Amino acid sequence: MAIRKRYIDGPFGQVHLRENTPLGGPPLVCLHATAYSSRSFVALAEALDGRRHVIAIDTPGYGQSDPPPDRIDIAGYADAIAAALSPEAPGMTLLGHHTGVAIAAEMALRHPRHVSRLVLSGIPYFQALDFAAWKARLTVRHSLDENLDHLAERWDFLVRSRPAGITLPRAFGNFVDELLAWPNGSWAHEALFAWPVAERLAAITQPTLVLNPPGHLAEPSRIAAAMMRTATVAELPELGGAAFDLHADVLAARIDAFLRADALTPSAA
Repeated sequence: MAIRKRYIDGPFGQVHLRENTPLGGPPLVCLHATAYSSRSFVALAEALDGRRHVIAIDTPGYGQSDPPPDRIDIAGYADAIAAALSPEAPGMTLLGHHTGVAIAAEMALRHPRHVSRLVLSGIPYFQALDFAAWKARLTVRHSLDENLDHLAERWDFLVRSRPAGITLPRAFGNFVDELLAWPNGSWAHEALFAWPVAERLAAITQPTLVLNPPGHLAEPSRIAAAMMRTATVAELPELGGAAFDLHADVLAARIDAFLRADALTPSAA
């Protein structure tokens, strides 16, 4: 099946999304890492087609979504996406990866009537690592320049050093996504490092599944999940590299099983 792309209206202009075949019932809404796009969840949407309606959103200012006029915080991103989605996605489950975790969590707290469950991956609890070093690395501002040399570092990281199994076109897509966000691609990361992750995660009441493949955020994700009252951690040590691209079938099965099991019990929200 072909993934369909369309736009919906949001408070900053148009919001771009990708989706698989619409089904009855609340959708699974996917929120990507910075500075990428809904492209990150194409393989998952394909794996869940016919079982779950998947809507993958481009965060405002990323992918093909219009940007906010100035920097906003995580609550601002959460409110903007909720305003765009709430009319057509009541009772949604949110899947957040990395920065998308913070936005999903904030949406669950600020708009609990619209969010029934959470699936989180790569919880950005950098307090368990070298917070200052990661903040400095991820909040670097990139300026536009007529010399192509200033693109070399991102090309080397995203394309030449791509994980094993990631195709050249897929890696190039990530490179293009980052460039689309320039020169303000660091805004969401700046908001992320100002977000009180422990305090906000501890306040969540919706049933939550934490997908935990190996990587630098695996241990931080375990620590963060322990702060949450309703979180279940799915350890996935067999999944390496870019899990949402290379192991979408495994993740789809885990997500579908969680949503089926949770549907049998009342929500904690």
